[in-house]
Amino acid sequence: MYRFVFSWRWFRLHVLVWLILIPAFISLGTWQRGRYHERKAENAVIRTAMDAAPVPIEGVDAVGATVPKTDRWKQVTLVGAYDPGHQLLARNHQVSGNPGFWVITPLTLADGSSVLVNRGWVPTVSADPQVSPTVPAPPAGKVTITARLQTSETKGNTGIRDVTSGLPAGQISLVNTESLAAKTGLKLRGGFAEVISSQPADSSEVRLLDKPSLDEGPYLSYWFQWWLFSLIAIGGWLTIIRREAQHRVREAEEAAEDGDVDYDAENSADEEGSADEEAEGADSEGAGQKADAATTTTAPAP
Repeated sequence: MYRFVFSWRWFRLHVLVWLILIPAFISLGTWQRGRYHERKAENAVIRTAMDAAPVPIEGVDAVGATVPKTDRWKQVTLVGAYDPGHQLLARNHQVSGNPGFWVITPLTLADGSSVLVNRGWVPTVSADPQVSPTVPAPPAGKVTITARLQTSETKGNTGIRDVTSGLPAGQISLVNTESLAAKTGLKLRGGFAEVISSQPADSSEVRLLDKPSLDEGPYLSYWFQWWLFSLIAIGGWLTIIRREAQHRVREAEEAAEDGDVDYDAENSADEEGSADEEAEGADSEGAGQKADAATTTTAPAP
């Protein structure tokens, strides 16, 4: 009944389902599974870093050093004085869908080194991002800051090209400590700090950045979704074959029924023909007998 599945037409269906669709669905599900576990591991690192007590930045970041991923989001304390003369605006940052800038101001520490401090976000003043908004001055004198440590931004970890020319004065595309150290001449530590709180407090016009989202994203649902598609493909393949087999069985039964009807009709016709012949024979015999009787009756006596 299922020999048809080995035909060339059905072989192409098998290739489509088993060699193309199912491997593709499994591969996509496996990729989403990997992204889910990566995001889960990243969130675990962030939680651990943010739950730890703040530590002095001198103990986790040095001049020209690279902040490891495990130290990103770690809470640090900084004590120093702002250097507004080297303040910069990092462009193309949105808050609640509104475009704006990060306010990046160096903080000079007691040992003479500096840390780039992300004081917060300010909105654009017009639809043209080339126009720099007026930013309130940072607190003067000695400042104590609690902040989240961030790694230096590069194209590799942001996907954004570091534009170093053609921008309005005071604007940057990435907070890249290496390039900014060369540009400003400051002894910058490897990472930058994202303000959580400040004493004395900064201007309310500079909006502090929110905590990072620890949402694990849609990867878990996508993972199961792609693998479910694999099962659906198998179920569809089986259903198509089963329906084709049922269709072929019905056709065979209908053909057999048509053959029986034709056979019965032929037999009926033969029987009717035989009956007619017998009737004709009987009529002929009766007629013959009548003729003989008539002849006998009319013949003269000897």
